[in-house]
Amino acid sequence: MISTSARAALAATALAATAIVGGSALAAPATASAQSAAFAGTSGSCSKSGAYINFTAHYHNSSRHHVFTWFEWTIGGNGVRNKNNVEVRVKHDNRLGHDPIYWTWVSPDNIRKGRSTLTQDQRNGAPVPRGGVKVPKNQRAYTEFKAVFDKRGDDPRCTGHTRNV
Repeated sequence: MISTSARAALAATALAATAIVGGSALAAPATASAQSAAFAGTSGSCSKSGAYINFTAHYHNSSRHHVFTWFEWTIGGNGVRNKNNVEVRVKHDNRLGHDPIYWTWVSPDNIRKGRSTLTQDQRNGAPVPRGGVKVPKNQRAYTEFKAVFDKRGDDPRCTGHTRNV
């Protein structure tokens, strides 16, 4: 049986615990579970002719908006080279055919295979608007992504989307 003082010490130790991530110790904040519950990701993928893209849009919900703050993807497959193109659109699913676009980003002809991110980082030209891409919370938001894969010969293309949030 654990005494009350021992339980309190264990609880304090748990709150001050550190997590090892990528070989470095990061302090785990007491509100980590609340923070991680507030942020989410929605994913999708598409492929064509042996090339693929796996895509994730990261967002959180404010009192009035779905706020998309960063995007990441991985491009791979047989014969994929390093001058791929990616297009990202945050849209509203109005279920009437043409979905309104809230934000678009089109890459230059230089996206390398492997993992890439699109953030609000000012050092990288801030492709994502400061404060994120906001879609009213009463609307079904999703992210559409298109890829043109750099391969020898014709460059295959695919389009995919994330689930609605």
